Amino acid sequence: MKRFLSVSLIALLSVIILLSGCTFLGGRDASLEDTASVYYIEGNGSALVEAIVTLPDSSKKTQVKYLIEQLLNPPKGKLSPLCDGTQLNSVTIKDEIAVVDFSDEFEEFDELRNALAPAAVAKTLCSLDFISGVSILVDGMEAMGSDGKPLGVIMESDVVGEGKAESTKAKVLLYFANDMGDGLSSESREVEVAAASTVEKAIVEELIKGPKNAGSIGIIPTETKVISVETKNGVCFVNLSKEFVNKYQGGTAGETLTVYSVVNSLTELGTIDSVQFLIEGEKRDEFVHMVINEPIMRDASIIKK
Repeated sequence: MKRFLSVSLIALLSVIILLSGCTFLGGRDASLEDTASVYYIEGNGSALVEAIVTLPDSSKKTQVKYLIEQLLNPPKGKLSPLCDGTQLNSVTIKDEIAVVDFSDEFEEFDELRNALAPAAVAKTLCSLDFISGVSILVDGMEAMGSDGKPLGVIMESDVVGEGKAESTKAKVLLYFANDMGDGLSSESREVEVAAASTVEKAIVEELIKGPKNAGSIGIIPTETKVISVETKNGVCFVNLSKEFVNKYQGGTAGETLTVYSVVNSLTELGTIDSVQFLIEGEKRDEFVHMVINEPIMRDASIIKK
């Protein structure tokens, strides 16, 4: 399913990378660097982390292909920013612009990767001293931005610099209690992620605000404060204020829905396997009746269509 890609994430993920020019686009150049940077998704699942790789002693086009292969096949402990199944169709280089054509899996439904992929590809290829910009195609057609217009060429100046990071928007799928109180109903929502924050934290904050759709009910006490949200090795640690427990007024069934509204919403990101709840920084044996002292896995059976 084709998704629109957010150009603003390029600014959010800006870093300083010093690049030098190149004189021609032919075969192997003695000036080519021996190493380059590849950008994967880091442990918290909402930003990119740099990895240094050694380049093959080959042509410029082969070096570009090599870096794309590294993006598609991340080392252990890192996650590719490209959607699963993405294949490289072709690469061309003209006037220091790399034109990279991916298969349609590049735009499959994976909100996090769809958001990070353009910046990851551009930042990776612009780490080569002979590439100053990147054009991304999907089966020969230009990838689209969130405004419905083609992304165009992502230049080096778009992905490097000292400018202050800006907030960005991301589409997420949230789960709230249904009006029958016997399961969860989904709600698609566009959330704003502050520059110093993460999409995981934004999801929890939106859950606390409650649903916008009729037929859904907010079940997290609105007095709850989000202290921190951090993901490590697939486990998302959600640290909430004591009001999450002290202000809860539902019964046993509602308790289960409250916990899984958070768990199922966060595991929608694809980079989170389970959620560990913390109250004021400490593990709690039970929410009220439900045990929450260990990471909780997703439960799709509680979702009602």
